[in-house]
Amino acid sequence: MKKLVIVGPGGLGGTVAALLARTGECDVTIVGRPGAHIDTIQRQRALRLTGLQEFNIHVDATDDPKSIRECDILIYTVKAQDTQAALTTTEHIQVSNCVTSLQNGVVKDELLINVFGKEKVVGGLAVVAGERPVPGSVNWTYDGGTQFGELVRSETRDGQTSGRVDEIVSLFQRAGLITQSSDAILSATWSKMVGWIPIGLLATLSRQSNAGVLSNRQLTTEYIGMVRELQALAAAKEIPLIDLGPYHVKTWCQGTAEEAIEKVLTSPLAGSQSTHSALQDIQKGIPTEFQACVGPILEEAQALSIPMQRVQIMYATLMGLEETLQPA
Repeated sequence: MKKLVIVGPGGLGGTVAALLARTGECDVTIVGRPGAHIDTIQRQRALRLTGLQEFNIHVDATDDPKSIRECDILIYTVKAQDTQAALTTTEHIQVSNCVTSLQNGVVKDELLINVFGKEKVVGGLAVVAGERPVPGSVNWTYDGGTQFGELVRSETRDGQTSGRVDEIVSLFQRAGLITQSSDAILSATWSKMVGWIPIGLLATLSRQSNAGVLSNRQLTTEYIGMVRELQALAAAKEIPLIDLGPYHVKTWCQGTAEEAIEKVLTSPLAGSQSTHSALQDIQKGIPTEFQACVGPILEEAQALSIPMQRVQIMYATLMGLEETLQPA
């Protein structure tokens, strides 16, 4: 039986933990901050999943990372701004198979490599939405797909799939998650961020759901403008974008802006029932992940002289909003 450790039992991490534990093929331990969520899971000896599927499943839960010495697969799902703190408390874990991150951001894999080494890290991304409505429970609202792929090139692994990638992909598929391997995981990671960041900026500042943002022509016009600014940076880094899940960013960067706007307005995103995780944070009165996710992108764009006026203005406005937040 595979031993999996998931660091971050929120909407994403909790969903993944519950689904993997239900397969009966792995021993799942979730690591979280001290508090009601971990206490409730420990007390009821189960994690509750609602939404797309509903069940209770036993998982081990701890707020003491030092109690974990080893595992086969280590998965990070904490908020981007909490990555460094999470790595500091888990860097001692001996991992036999791989370490991967399903977090947001484009620098997450570099942070893992700095701690665990290039050969241990597998690239990963998840277009999966979930919320943590009450302690001990997670609500799974959307599955737009998960991908894993090798980051390191070698004589036997030239950015292609590998045995360990095939293994984790198969495990996630059996758990009921839409999952595939990728021979271009860096492109996939950037493509998700190019689609995800502009929605979050617009959602937090307009206080609207994803559907509310992308069914509004004025907001969608700004959305496409930001998508194309971010695409210019990816192009400068020679990272080709792809159409990934609901984010058809490659298509949206082709043709005229008006054509792209019409495609978004008639896409499934315009009717999405999901609320962006950044807006969920704002509604709770806590900072978003955007300083950790967008800050490095803007710094790199400035260094490469890539104009990013729309993204910069929206980001600065959000950072100003965050300074006024009071926890709910």
